Amino acid sequence: MCGASPMVSALSLNPSKESSPIYLLPRFSKNSIGDRDWRVPVEVSSQLWLIHSGNAYETRNDNGDLKIQIQASACSYRWFDFQKMFGYDWQSNKLDPSVMNLNGGDDKLLPHLVKVSMTLDSIGNCKSCDVKPLNGWNKPSDFPVINSSWSGKKNKYMYSAASSGTRSELPHFPFDMVVKFDLDSNLVRSWSTGARRFVGEPMFVPRNSDEEEDEDDGYIIVVEYAVSVERCYLVILDAKKIGESDAVLSRLEVPRNLTFPMGFHGLWASDD
Repeated sequence: MCGASPMVSALSLNPSKESSPIYLLPRFSKNSIGDRDWRVPVEVSSQLWLIHSGNAYETRNDNGDLKIQIQASACSYRWFDFQKMFGYDWQSNKLDPSVMNLNGGDDKLLPHLVKVSMTLDSIGNCKSCDVKPLNGWNKPSDFPVINSSWSGKKNKYMYSAASSGTRSELPHFPFDMVVKFDLDSNLVRSWSTGARRFVGEPMFVPRNSDEEEDEDDGYIIVVEYAVSVERCYLVILDAKKIGESDAVLSRLEVPRNLTFPMGFHGLWASDD
């Protein structure tokens, strides 16, 4: 199959709608709640476009209520532009990161991390649904990731790429730091790149596959691009030490012919 434009360009948004639908699809029919029609979405009273999810899990209260939490990166309908995602205009074949940067109060429309919380009663009716900044963090951020052994379960830690906001030009994108969130204590720790350097999507690599180990016992690997020398480096961070001076374990130079300054998604797969 082939086409004249990316598949995502076939989608459109309705900026006049003040809420956003979230569809909850039960994975196993025998565990469905009551007689709820799962084709009917839960409405969040905010204009949100969930870009990337970090984790989602459910817990049940003593009264039978089901609580669902989604941790993800989101942006406003008003900012999301299918034609120029991350500054790349596929029609002109040009890269311009300035379109990812907004002025004044408009920076609230940029990608940021959110926590969506929903409560369903015992027969599936939605009792509440709200969205809040994750850990109160309000800097532009994206590419949330966790230790995959905690996927679908209550997690304590989450990591993402983020912007420090210290650059006078392009303050919000590209990203220039990796952030670690402690979701239990609401603490936020970060590792920052040097001047004129930025990072792509971080990935969590467990030290081993033993689930008895600490949730943050592992490494964060992320590609760092140095603008001045036009080279990429693979940076390996100790996930436990993010926020400390010795967080960097190694910085490996990527061969010049493999330089990819706007690297997008990646996946770690062990030999197991």
